[in-house]
Amino acid sequence: MDINEIEKIIRNRLEDNGFIKYNHINLIEVKENYAKMEVELTSESLNPNGTAHGGLIFGLADSAMGTAASTNGRNVCTINSQIDYLKSGKGNKLVAEAEELKVGRTTAVYRCNIKDENNTLIATCTGTYFFLD
Repeated sequence: MDINEIEKIIRNRLEDNGFIKYNHINLIEVKENYAKMEVELTSESLNPNGTAHGGLIFGLADSAMGTAASTNGRNVCTINSQIDYLKSGKGNKLVAEAEELKVGRTTAVYRCNIKDENNTLIATCTGTYFFLD
C-alpha cells in the first residue's frame, strides 16, 4: 500500500473520529511516519486562565502521533506517553508536528512538538504506540 492510499484511509478514519471533530482538530499534512495537525482554539477549549487546556494540547499531540504511526498501514493504540508543557497555549490555533523516533515490529515511538500560531514551542510530547495487528 502506498502513502497516497494510506492517506485516504487516515483522512476517512479521522472524519469518523468524534474527539477530533468535537475539538476542531484538522489534519494538515501526512507522509510516511509524519503527521501535522492543527486545532482551532475556541472558548470551549480554554482553561479558567483563558489559555489552551492541557488536555486539548495532549489530545492534539496524541492524535498527531497516532496518525503518524498509522502511516505504516497498521492500526495502533497508545500504550504510553509523556508531555512537557513549556508555555501557555494562546491565540487562534495550535499546530502539532509528529515524527518517528523508532518503528519496530510491534511498537513505535514518536515525538511531537506543539507550537502556537507564532511558531513558539509550547509543549513537547513522546508516545509509544502498539500495532494492533
